[in-house]
Order: sequence, then C-alpha cells, then structure tokens
Amino acid sequence: MKTLELSFKGSDMRVKYLRLKYVNTELTADDVTAVMNQMAKAKLFVKDGVNLYADPLRADVVETTKTTLMAVDTAPTA
Repeated sequence: MKTLELSFKGSDMRVKYLRLKYVNTELTADDVTAVMNQMAKAKLFVKDGVNLYADPLRADVVETTKTTLMAVDTAPTA
C-alpha cells in the first residue's frame, strides 16, 4: 500500500504528520507543494489556539509491504 505522508511545523514549533491512504500515485512535487501551502494558508486545523499545520516541511510517499511468516488454515473441515 502507498501512503502520502505530509510533514508540517505547527505554530508551536512541533512537527506534525498527516498520513493519507489510497492516494493518486501520479502526483507531482508541484501538486503536493501547492496543496500543502493552501492547507497552511487556510489554517484548517487549529486546536487550542495552535495552528497544527502552519508551515509545510516535507512530503513522502511511503510504500509498505506485507510478508506472511506463518499462517494457520482456518477453513472449516467437513
């Protein structure tokens, strides 16, 4: 599965992460940068006076793979 991980610095100077699943894998750096800047400018996420996503820092596509090491067959037997 691919996940888009967006990193922002909040107005409290702490790094916050927003992870989005099932993203368009053909996004460009310019597309993501523009959206992150719009999110920061809109101040959509404010909690207790702290703008959580004030300054865009980084965007990464994270790929995860699942490898089964052991499995028990749970199919019912007749």
